[in-house]
Formats: sequence, C-alpha cells, structure tokens
Amino acid sequence: MNVELPDVITRVSEFVPEIISFTEKIISNGFAYVSNGSVYFDVAKFNDGDKHKYAKLEPTSATDVEKLKEGEGVLTDTDAEATEKKNKFDFALWKKSKPGEPIWQSPWGEGRPGWHIECSAMAAEFFKEFPIDIHSGGIDLRFPHHDNEIAQSEAYYDCDNWINYFIHTGHLHIDGRKMSKSLKNFITIRHILTLYNARQIRFLFLLHNWESLMNYSTEKSMPEAVATEKKFYEFFKNVKAVMR
Repeated sequence: MNVELPDVITRVSEFVPEIISFTEKIISNGFAYVSNGSVYFDVAKFNDGDKHKYAKLEPTSATDVEKLKEGEGVLTDTDAEATEKKNKFDFALWKKSKPGEPIWQSPWGEGRPGWHIECSAMAAEFFKEFPIDIHSGGIDLRFPHHDNEIAQSEAYYDCDNWINYFIHTGHLHIDGRKMSKSLKNFITIRHILTLYNARQIRFLFLLHNWESLMNYSTEKSMPEAVATEKKFYEFFKNVKAVMR
C-alpha cells in the first residue's frame, strides 16, 4: 500500500511491568482499589470534585451498564461483581485470572491487565509530557474504551486534561454492511491488491471523509476510485509530455 510504518509498534505482553506500575500509581493517588485479587477503577471517587469528570466523550453513556459490560468483554464476571466492586460502574484495571487464562505475577496475585489500561500505560512510556496532542481510534471505541483511557490517565497524572484532540474514524463497510469477522464479510488488503493497484485503493480512502463510514464495493465505490486514479495518472502523463 506504500504506507510508511509508524515510529513505534507496541505489544501489550511486552509492557506488563509498566502496566502494573501504572496501576499502582492510580491506587496510590486514591482512584482505584484492590478487591479479591483484582483492581478496579473507582468512578465515584474520580467524579468526586470539580477537577475530574468521567465519560467526557460520551457523558450520556456513563450509566449505560450494557455498554460498560461490552467494553469489559470476558473480564465481566456477573457473580463476582456484586461482591468485588464498590459500584457497578467501576471497571477493571487488573483482573484476577480464571483457570486457563494468561497469567502474570503482580502485587495483587496472579492476573492480567484490564482491557483499557494497556493503552494508557504504553502511551505514558513514549509520551513523557502531557497533554498528548492527538489520539485517535474507531468510533465504536469512544465509550467505554477511550473514556476509560482518559479517566485512567487523568487519575495517574492527577490532571484535568490528558488529550487535546480525540478524533474518531468511521467504520469500514463491505457492500453496505459493517466489516466484521462474526459476519464473515471481512476482506484483506492482500486480497484487494490482487484486484486493484495500491494507488486505486489509496484513492478509495481519499474519496471519503475520515470521520464518515467508508463502503468497499466492487460495483460502486471501487469504480469511482479507479476512475479518479486514471484521471490523475493521465494528467501527470500529459505534464511529463509537455515538460519533454
């Protein structure tokens, strides 16, 4: 695709000590608590005062329990929640491992990172000064993932602004439906490159606004991208002829 690699590529499994240290700092700042080998973010304590506000990106979702559970994924344990959490809106920073799950040693026992903490901890390793200028991700991650990232990091730094601009990209649709492995309608760049060249695919992206959904279709969107690429190709070919 002729896309340059990013300066840094991280893997969560290589940053577990940093995640543990990040979690310990949040606890020491008073915004998290240990319960039965897990560590939970204390949303009520975070909201207690004028300095912090939970769910900055989607305030109306702050009490949406179903969204919160979806954001926690398999970390959600309905039976344990009633006894482990101070309130149902708290989320896991570190979770006690269940049998058969990955395990790392921690001050709280054997466990693994929560779904959200790794992003904040890894960002802190490479961006030593804050606020960070721009953070981005898919629109479906606004809440709870990105809102939890913001809360964790503001709790860690004890600041009121961790990110200046949070931008969210639209979904990729395949023939009118959101691309999803569960729907089995996903497609790879490697496969598309057998049908179109890299310039044509890049024009497909350029023809869409970054915040809007983009539809990949061999009958509708790709012919427009191919025609646009041809127009540019012919233009520069004519420019070269004139230059000669």
